[in-house]
Amino acid sequence: MTKLFMSTLSIIHNRMRPLLLLTLLLNWSVAFGQEKPLVLPGKLSKPQMDIGPFTTFYEDYSSDTMSVAVILTKSFRPFSPSLAEQFQAQHKGFRWLRFTLQNNSPEDSVNLWLHVGRHHLIRLFSVDSLSRSTLLTVTGTSVAAKLIASDAPSRMAVPVVLRPGQRQTYLLSISTFQSPDFVQTTLYTPLFYKAFLNDLHQHQLPALAFYVGLIACLVFMGLFAMAQYVTNRDLIYAWYSLYVLATCFYFLRLPETFFQLDWWLPNHPLLRLALLPIVQYIALFFYTLFFGTLLELSRYQPRLWRWYRYQLMVLAALSVLAMAIYLIWGGSTLLSVYFSRSSGVVVMLLVGSELQLAALALRGRHLLRGYAFTGLVSMISGAVLMFLLNRFDIPRTNVFLLMPSLFLGSGTLLEVLCFSLALGRRTRLIEIEKKQIQQRYAHDLEAQLAQRTQEIEQQSRLLEAQHIRLLETEFERKLADTEMTALRAQMNPHFIFNCLNSIKLYTLDNEADKASDYLTKFARLIRLVLENSRSELVPLQNELEALQLYIELEAMRFKQKVQFAINVSPEIDRRYLCIPPLLLQPYVENAIWHGLMHKSEGGMVTVEVSQPKDNLLHIEITDDGVGRDRAGVLKSKSAGKHKSFGMQVTADRIRMINQLYNIQTQAQVVDLVDSFGEPCGTRVILQIPI
Repeated sequence: MTKLFMSTLSIIHNRMRPLLLLTLLLNWSVAFGQEKPLVLPGKLSKPQMDIGPFTTFYEDYSSDTMSVAVILTKSFRPFSPSLAEQFQAQHKGFRWLRFTLQNNSPEDSVNLWLHVGRHHLIRLFSVDSLSRSTLLTVTGTSVAAKLIASDAPSRMAVPVVLRPGQRQTYLLSISTFQSPDFVQTTLYTPLFYKAFLNDLHQHQLPALAFYVGLIACLVFMGLFAMAQYVTNRDLIYAWYSLYVLATCFYFLRLPETFFQLDWWLPNHPLLRLALLPIVQYIALFFYTLFFGTLLELSRYQPRLWRWYRYQLMVLAALSVLAMAIYLIWGGSTLLSVYFSRSSGVVVMLLVGSELQLAALALRGRHLLRGYAFTGLVSMISGAVLMFLLNRFDIPRTNVFLLMPSLFLGSGTLLEVLCFSLALGRRTRLIEIEKKQIQQRYAHDLEAQLAQRTQEIEQQSRLLEAQHIRLLETEFERKLADTEMTALRAQMNPHFIFNCLNSIKLYTLDNEADKASDYLTKFARLIRLVLENSRSELVPLQNELEALQLYIELEAMRFKQKVQFAINVSPEIDRRYLCIPPLLLQPYVENAIWHGLMHKSEGGMVTVEVSQPKDNLLHIEITDDGVGRDRAGVLKSKSAGKHKSFGMQVTADRIRMINQLYNIQTQAQVVDLVDSFGEPCGTRVILQIPI
């Protein structure tokens, strides 16, 4: 049993020895970085050759490249295309490939191109036996055109030159932060490499034609929208134009990287790299602003519009931040790291913003929400497909799969088309709204015109009625003026009659001096009465002078039984304050004839004139006669005649004055009594507005 077990172990050991030896050799190769040299016969038997089986590699995931001396101390592993594709799909960093070439030809030199693919930065070093490195060439999409050899057929290959009998170890550094391709290791002869590039360009020609057409459409739509803004001064066309032109700039940058056309800024690749996310932020900024204006969020959803303004501020800040990063680290590899990783952030922002806008379009009540939602779905679909193709290792069977941005371009083109239709529909809606506004305005004008015509007719009727009332008022005023003149004419004979009776008495009593004095005062009174009777209003001074002459004449008739006093407040200006003429005389006459005539000893008549207010004259006429009740008992015939004529005329005059001048002159008669309740006189109170 023991012998059987030992013989079995011996057989297994003998059969496993080659495998164990191969494993030890592989481990030793990995540990010490020794790869099998590729022997070249001077001229390749085939126009192309893959050196992947003769290559080892090392993965550097740091944000900045290590020195060559440090890299040479690392452990390299065997390289295979499938492994390269796996790492390319999962990691972003630096690939270091090491391979050794040997030219066995004693006469011919080796002049080949090593095709690596499109990568951010490609550097080729030569390494000697003492691990000293020399930089041979630099190329890549982020390398300035002036640093690349003029005879280089593309930015995807590095030259490999070996002298006859030369053996050389190479170290190839590849930055895959912005790499759309997998790492490739194929040697081409110069002539066949040109044929390979020609076939590659022919294969890419449909994609290039699509990009050229897309860019042409975007340029046309952007310039047309800007022309619309210049013509109409509607800001939505400016936002749309800036969004479309920024998107056009973005797609102008993508085919330049893919097809390596070097259309613009060939000697400033980092600036082109920095402008890409900046343009994306700017495009998203104007896109958000345009969308909010198209759906009128400030009108229909004011709360969301306030949130929108904060989102716009964030996008503007991101644009400034991207530019600041370029200005600070413009010459550093950190720039490529930042922008390679920020592209995913931009896509996430784009998709997130699109989803948010799609929700707003569905939720809103705007008539253009259908166009907006269709365009958003197109853009989101293209962005999601591009993201999935870039994120996951999907077999690339055609040019659209090789260029995922074509899906984004297709979605963008459909979205721009939908938005153009939305703008056209918006213009039509605005025209319809303007037409409706014009119709409403014309209808309102007609209604206003009819209303105005009716108001004018009504005003015309009112003016006609007012004119008739004015004529009636003027007629009534003239009639009242005529009646007033007639009343004044009635007062004058009354004065004359009384005065002539007094003169007659003096003449009969042979009192010539008194008759002469009386006649002189009578003449002065007649002159004042005649002057005052021609005016509607006379100065208070003239009225009081006539009143004083009248009382003096009556005192002479009653043998000085009548005493009087006229008191005027000192603040009253008698020359300029005017009242109706002969207004006070009838009340004084009534006081003398009805109050004092029945007292054997006579009495006193007092006239008090004051001005309690600026627009009111207050006059009190007071006598200490027998009073109105006693006078009514006596019923003197002369007094009866005077009362029935003078007082009635005065009352009529006051009524006509109030009507003529539209004032409220008031006359109040107050009976005075003594402490025993006996009548002791009469007081007349006149309130005359002035």
